[in-house]
Amino acid sequence: SQYKKGLKVSEQILKKFPDHGETLSVKGMFLAHLERKEEGYELMERGLKINPQSSISWHVYGLVCRSDKKYVQAIKCYEEALKADSENMHILREVASLYVQMRQYSKAVECREKLTAMNPFFPSFWLGLATAHHMNGRYDLAIKVISAHELGNNQPPLDKYMISELSLYKNWLIELNGDYQQALEHLKEIRPQIVDITGWKEKKARLLLKADRKEAAATAFQDLLERNSENDDYITGYMECNGLDMKCDEDQDAVLEVIGTLQQQFPSSNRLRFLPLMYSTGDNFVVAAESLAKYALRKGIPSLFSSVRVLYADKTKGAALGTLIESCATQIRDTKRFSDSTDDEPAAVLLWCNYYLAQHYDYYGDHERALTLIEEAIRSSPKTIEPYMIKARILKHAGDFRGARDTMDYARQQDVGDRYLTTKFIKYMLRVDEVDEAEKTYLLFVNEDAPHKIQEIVNMQATWYMNERGHAYRRMGDIGRALKHYHQAISVFDTYQDDQYDFHQYSVRKVTLRSYIDILEWEATVYENPAYQTAARAAAECYLELADRKASCNTFVPIEIEKDDKPLTRNGSAQQGQHNLAAGVGETKVYDVEKDPNGTKFVESDNLAEALKLAEHLESVAASNPDTHVLAFEVHLRMQKYFLVLKAINALKAIDATHPALPSMVVRLSQALDTDESFAAALKVPLRAQLAKSFGAVDITTGTAESIDSVLAAAKSMLAMGNGDQAAALLVQTPEAKYAEGRTLLKLLEAKRLLAKSGADESTQAAFGATAKTVFPLATCF
Repeated sequence: SQYKKGLKVSEQILKKFPDHGETLSVKGMFLAHLERKEEGYELMERGLKINPQSSISWHVYGLVCRSDKKYVQAIKCYEEALKADSENMHILREVASLYVQMRQYSKAVECREKLTAMNPFFPSFWLGLATAHHMNGRYDLAIKVISAHELGNNQPPLDKYMISELSLYKNWLIELNGDYQQALEHLKEIRPQIVDITGWKEKKARLLLKADRKEAAATAFQDLLERNSENDDYITGYMECNGLDMKCDEDQDAVLEVIGTLQQQFPSSNRLRFLPLMYSTGDNFVVAAESLAKYALRKGIPSLFSSVRVLYADKTKGAALGTLIESCATQIRDTKRFSDSTDDEPAAVLLWCNYYLAQHYDYYGDHERALTLIEEAIRSSPKTIEPYMIKARILKHAGDFRGARDTMDYARQQDVGDRYLTTKFIKYMLRVDEVDEAEKTYLLFVNEDAPHKIQEIVNMQATWYMNERGHAYRRMGDIGRALKHYHQAISVFDTYQDDQYDFHQYSVRKVTLRSYIDILEWEATVYENPAYQTAARAAAECYLELADRKASCNTFVPIEIEKDDKPLTRNGSAQQGQHNLAAGVGETKVYDVEKDPNGTKFVESDNLAEALKLAEHLESVAASNPDTHVLAFEVHLRMQKYFLVLKAINALKAIDATHPALPSMVVRLSQALDTDESFAAALKVPLRAQLAKSFGAVDITTGTAESIDSVLAAAKSMLAMGNGDQAAALLVQTPEAKYAEGRTLLKLLEAKRLLAKSGADESTQAAFGATAKTVFPLATCF
């Protein structure tokens, strides 16, 4: 490779000049890129000691730090390099990108101003300056930069797509600057240059509305609706042109009238057919729902329930929908037609009525009725796949995970080429802890010629698979592998964050500026994704469990992987139980075994330190989630950082003062202050005073008489304090009728897990399981 050639050349130079600092730094860079990082960093630091004023040495050090994602350190290196060579264009470009990466927009502006002054005729420089002003909130300066350079005589020509994007971007800046009339005039001027006609029309409609030219805006949105009558933004914009707010209760009658007018103009629009259900009530709702339901039932649209599920938040509407479809089903059974029709309906209409009703009753927890209906649907059309998928879902909700997995497998076998079905089947396999079989099935998605199949799975960035696999290993007690998969999911979002670096120069060079700004804004919320938060919390909880086991001298030992001598293939007639892995043809290829398959490095790490990193990051990106502060409490309590423990309690109280975990957290902090003699007595006084002021006298069993969530929170705290018998006494009550309102399958399974952890005897656990079976009679998990 080029690195090896460069290493040889640098070594030849060093034989003659062994203390040449810049060559030492360059050699260190080559070593770092040849997986000899420690040795490389030592050489670069040695080179800097020899010549601390060398811009080359600092530049090289910055390049390696940037490559290793050490952005803050890389910026410091580039800044030192610029002290010695302030006109170095390459360093300025790289540090400008790093400033944007770290959201230091004011410094990015300064850096790009220097670049533009050095070469004002290079588009990437002045476009980069404009975007830096934009992100720094100075839209007026961004407009000035573009206006000063876009028509320069010495500018290299841009193609028509770049000109179109630049024109729309400038118009966006004028809009952001608040001058809507000027933006409209500019939009009219640039029309001949625009390639993105839809984008231009959307911009025109929005600007007319903002300029309070509602009649003209209504015409513009009407034009957009003719292009796409399913677009919510167009419909909302049209409503605003008529002075209506779709979220305002007082405007709902008028909104329904306008929707009715639009339905006449666009009769094929599914969105306009659904919207009346959102805003109507009583008999008007039933009429609108009947129209939508009959249309969907006749068309055989499987997603009808998914479309209207949002309406079930209103109990009245949910009940009305169930009654309506029941009536439709009865009419078809009795007369083969709807009451307002003179023609017989297709036989499939009854199938879709039962299909909907099965999901309806499943939503309300009547799993036996739901199964009866879906079985009827299956008997009426055994070759239709969708009813089997719903049956699997019902069985899952009823607690029969094995039955759900087998049913989904049967559905998948009806169409082995359907990736969605295979994906669902993999998820159901993981729910019954069939991790090896799930992996072998997942490999059907991997390219046959991929040299590292396991790595290919990670590269696909399927966070749902990583998290589900982590949950499965965690249930199996294999904390090492669970952590490995949680960290794989976390690394996906770290990759999203790091990959934006490549766009800081690419997007400016290609003049895709609107999309570039959207990327920067999206990246600010990337860690708010539920998949990341699930993985981070689960990983932190695993680290806490490892730390607790070490503290109790019950250290977890990584479980060795069982090696399978049979080659795993994607072709031929490979069989795994009842799962046929046949797919395509080709030579048999053995997949590579990944490094650290047991997750040993995670188990042997400083568990509390790793948990702290995750908790602190969650506090910065998900502070509005109560679970974040519950996790922070657990971590800080174990690390005896009591002021931070109190901070977590107060943060949780600020979000939800009735959170079921609060009483337990207060009690545990009080107990820790009483028992920890190593903590300064003078510091305990303000902590106790704050607790007394904010919470007063608190009982750990507060709320457990009526809330199953309070029972689970209290039981966890009792187990943490070593009161297993008290925890068990609470947990065995969770299936009882007094907790019916919040008693879900997942909460009872959590109670079962905690009961086993409490050390309860077999008879107590059996009694719990028997009572739980009365709540979920179809369940096989108790």
